[in-house]
Amino acid sequence: MKDVFLPTQNFQKLSGLCDELLGSAAGIEMAAVIGSAGRGKTTAAERIVTHNQNAVYIRFEERLSFVGLIREVAFAVAGVRPNRTQECVEMIRNELGKARRIIMVDEADRMSMKHLNTMRDFHDTCKVPVVLIGEEMLRGKLARERRLVSRVRETMTFEPVSQPDVVVFYRKALGLDVPPSEAARLLKHAKGDFRFVVRDALQAERIMKANGLKAVTPQLIDEVVRDGGE
Repeated sequence: MKDVFLPTQNFQKLSGLCDELLGSAAGIEMAAVIGSAGRGKTTAAERIVTHNQNAVYIRFEERLSFVGLIREVAFAVAGVRPNRTQECVEMIRNELGKARRIIMVDEADRMSMKHLNTMRDFHDTCKVPVVLIGEEMLRGKLARERRLVSRVRETMTFEPVSQPDVVVFYRKALGLDVPPSEAARLLKHAKGDFRFVVRDALQAERIMKANGLKAVTPQLIDEVVRDGGE
């Protein structure tokens, strides 16, 4: 199977949102991107950062203290992690003063309110867009404080993978055309999770190689979806 990137509707919406935030200076350039695990949030964010020199990406980890988060922001925008907090803050401000960036923070639903307000401070003092990415818990955390939620211009929901996404993925990754009826079964089996789409595609590829198959058939999909039911 080829390693391919699928520009889903979710990705296109997120890319457009980032462009909009970078082009704005209204003082409300924060956004929340919310979706269940497996919707492709991380992949989309990493793809945007790879192709947009004005975007930086931070993956939040629960081990990060308040100071640790500031050091990660410094590394994302300047490539270094100073030990002193004030030195980190000054470096971040200097770098963002030279070139406006959009800061994308993944796993933001795991952040404490202090961590979230730290990102709000960077948004306010450095005049840069901040995109917080996470699961549903993030929505509730942002709503706890008016000073946070009032700065969120848009809350984007990452929707479940669609049937056209399944069809295009199989075509690009495996060079296979999937009939609509079988694509619908694969979509149902994946339960909206793109990782499951990939897992099923790998299973289909193994079965096809083992049996010398050249096309997607109902019998092939029967075997792919057997584990876990349709």
